[in-house]
Amino acid sequence: MRFDLLVQGGSLVSTEGIEKADLLVRDGKIAAIVSPGSADGLDVSEVVDASGMMVLPGIVDLHVHIGEPGKEQKEDVVTGTKAAAAGGVTTPVIMPNCVPPVNSAERLIARGELFEAKSFVDFALLGGAGGESVDQIAEQADAGAVGYKSYVGTYREERKGLICQGTGDIYRVLEKSAEVDRFIGYHCEDGPSAKVLRDRLIEAGRVDFRAYHESRPEFTESLATVPLLEIARETGGRLYLVHMSSPWAMDVADMYRENGTDVTIETCPHYLTFTDEDTARLGPYAQVAPPLRSPETMELMWDLINDGTIDIIGTDHAPGTPDEKVRGQKNIFEGGGGLPAMETIWPTLLAEVNRGRTTLENLVWLMCEHPARVADIYPRKGTLIPGADADMVLVDLDETYKLSADSMYTKNQDSGTIFDGMEVTGRVKMVYQRGHLLSRDGKLVVEEPIGAQWIRP
Repeated sequence: MRFDLLVQGGSLVSTEGIEKADLLVRDGKIAAIVSPGSADGLDVSEVVDASGMMVLPGIVDLHVHIGEPGKEQKEDVVTGTKAAAAGGVTTPVIMPNCVPPVNSAERLIARGELFEAKSFVDFALLGGAGGESVDQIAEQADAGAVGYKSYVGTYREERKGLICQGTGDIYRVLEKSAEVDRFIGYHCEDGPSAKVLRDRLIEAGRVDFRAYHESRPEFTESLATVPLLEIARETGGRLYLVHMSSPWAMDVADMYRENGTDVTIETCPHYLTFTDEDTARLGPYAQVAPPLRSPETMELMWDLINDGTIDIIGTDHAPGTPDEKVRGQKNIFEGGGGLPAMETIWPTLLAEVNRGRTTLENLVWLMCEHPARVADIYPRKGTLIPGADADMVLVDLDETYKLSADSMYTKNQDSGTIFDGMEVTGRVKMVYQRGHLLSRDGKLVVEEPIGAQWIRP
């Protein structure tokens, strides 16, 4: 029996632990996992020496913004998926806010075909759900959406059909998403109260960098979260709380979960790595929503990572444009937020593993296996077991180097300023998709896509 690839000498990481083992690949799938050296003598086309390396599953990232079509100036399919391939995100799950936004089966299918033609990695798609598109929720599930994204009360061109105007819309949307058994993500910040605080700061002449996080304190997050939790409890909807940054709001959500509400809590690597001091220093180059929190809050976040309160880490990859950053330098409220995080999620979090903040096994659960389970694409994705796609990230935990914004594949490298020059220990050495080598040391080794697959539930 012939195999396409043998990865030998490495340590395979799963949620259950770390073990020395060799891995065999055939036809893009993991064919077998065997004890070290026992594959010697087999008919193998290629052998990879992973000695001294950790072999991890590829990341399933449930929170990726790629603007094409219509918002290509922020990130297009090619640049965004090259960033994914370089960073070890082998299955980005794409948010629906583009122009026109994805809020119907027709638009979902069109976007899937666009990504199939251009993407450097496999992908999954989120549909859009709002008060105007309740009747399109089921058809998007039938077309292959793994879940939905929705917003409360904030209209933008790329969010048309994704907006819930009040709790009545939220009720209808969660009710319908429950019928098709798909999760639905909500951005949890209370807009009206944040606007009051922002207007007061502006009236006082405060448009400085610190004014941004002062305008969006933690209570705005919990205030937006509770109505969603109540409606999810009543309707049985699968509520997905995106980019959570407030430990208090997450504690409340966890209480609902303990009482039977189906709720998943996501945070992002920037809330585990940076603080409001970085916002005060870098302004629009550290501007995210919700804002970065205090050092004390960041420490509490790590407690929630390790006690199981936080379920998932997603990147919220969303680079801003240079002109947005320039505007924010003069007036932080006129700037545009967002970070390009797919190329930095492993380096920044591997560094935290080396500091003893958490374990590799826990990160594999939070970034690979659990997201795949929530999206109902497990065990094809998110794990290294026989039969799964051979999506692998080989890591050297001991290599120290500096991150560089101008070496990123993201379309807007300036958005990566917060990472520029950051020294980290732990490097992604090789990224494989279905047994094909995509990148080495953060540099792509493929010039054209290898044939991306749209991953459906």
